[in-house]
Amino acid sequence: MFLFRWLKRIIKAILWLVVIVVLIPIAGLGYGFLTTPSLDTTPLPGVTEGAPPKALADKVRAEIPGYQRPEESTFLTYPEWAIVYAAREYAGFVDKNQPSGFPYLSYIGRFWQDYAMVIRASSTYKFNLDNHQMLVVIGTSHTIEHAIQWAYENTVGRVTEATAGKRTAIDIYQAKVAADYAGFLDQVPWYQFPYAEKRAGLFAVQPAADDSAVRTSERKLAFGLADTIKQGYADLIKSALAATTDPALLDIHVWAKGPVSEVTRNEPDTLLERDLGGDGTVFVTRRYQVFTDMIPRLIGKGVSFVEIGGNDEIMVTMLSNDEINVPEGARTLFSYPLPAEPSTRRTGLTIAVRKLHLVLPALMTAGARLEHVYDY
Repeated sequence: MFLFRWLKRIIKAILWLVVIVVLIPIAGLGYGFLTTPSLDTTPLPGVTEGAPPKALADKVRAEIPGYQRPEESTFLTYPEWAIVYAAREYAGFVDKNQPSGFPYLSYIGRFWQDYAMVIRASSTYKFNLDNHQMLVVIGTSHTIEHAIQWAYENTVGRVTEATAGKRTAIDIYQAKVAADYAGFLDQVPWYQFPYAEKRAGLFAVQPAADDSAVRTSERKLAFGLADTIKQGYADLIKSALAATTDPALLDIHVWAKGPVSEVTRNEPDTLLERDLGGDGTVFVTRRYQVFTDMIPRLIGKGVSFVEIGGNDEIMVTMLSNDEINVPEGARTLFSYPLPAEPSTRRTGLTIAVRKLHLVLPALMTAGARLEHVYDY
C-alpha cells in the first residue's frame, strides 16, 4: 500500500511537471504577442532594385549545392541569438555586480517578446517547423533556467552575499566562466561548452584570506550542481542530435560585386566559388559571428552584395545609445533598451541585401554599432 501511494505521488509529480513544461511556451507566446506591436509586412522598398538576371540566378541556384537558404530563417534565428546576448549581458553584469541583481525575469519575458515579433516578421513565408521546434525547446529551457536562478539568487544567494560583504574569489571565478561562456556561444553551440572542466576549476578555487567560508561553500555547491546537470543535459542533446538531425550548415554563400577576389583573399575560411563576370562573384565563407565581423570590412573595401544565402532581405541588429534613424532600404522591426544595461538600445532591422553596403555605413556613421547579421 505504501509503495502504491509512493508511485502515485511520483506519477502525479511527473504529470504536473509535463503540464508546466507545456504551458511555458503557451504562456510565453501569449505574453509576447500581447506586449509587442504588429509589424509592417508590406514588401520592403528597394528590395528588387538591382536584382540579377533571372536566368543567371536560376543557374546559380541549380549548380551550387546549399546556395539557397530559407529566407524566413533570418528572422527565426534571432531568438536563439537573443539567448546568446542574455549570456553576454549576464557576463558583463556579474563582472562588476553580484548575480542576485541581474534582471532574470526581464530576460525571460524578452525572449518570448522576441519570438512573437519574429513570428510576425516571418508570417508571409512558409511555416518552418524545424526552426519553431528548436525555438520552443530553447525558450522553455531558457525560462526554466532563469526562473530557478532568479529564485535561488534572491533567497540563498542574497543570504550568502550578506555574509561575505564583498565579491569573493569564487564570485570572480564564476564571472570569468560567464565571460568564457558568452564568448564561446558566438561561434559554437552551448551544448559543447566544457561544463565538467569549469566545475573542476570551481572546486579548485582557493578563497582569499578574508573571504566568507559560507559564501565559498555555497557557490561551490550550487554552481557545481548546476554544472553537473548542464553537462549531463548537454551530453544528452549531443547524442540526440547525432542520431536524429543533420549537422548544422556552417557556411554561407554570398553573391557580391566589386573587388571580391582581392578583398576576400585574406579572409579566413573563405573561398571563391564562381566568377560571374560583370554580374559579380559568388564566394563561400563561415557563418555566425565570423560572417558578421567580415561584412563591414568588405563594405569598407568597395564590395556590395547581390544575394546572401540566395536571398534579398536580411535581418540585422544594431546597438546604440539613442534611437536610430532608419536609412532608405531598411525597416525597423523592434527597438528596446537592454534589461541589464538600459542606457544601450538594441534595434532590429530588415535590410534589402542590395542596400546593405549603404545602410550599414550610414548607421555606423550615426553612432550605431553592428551587433549581428542573421545569416539564415
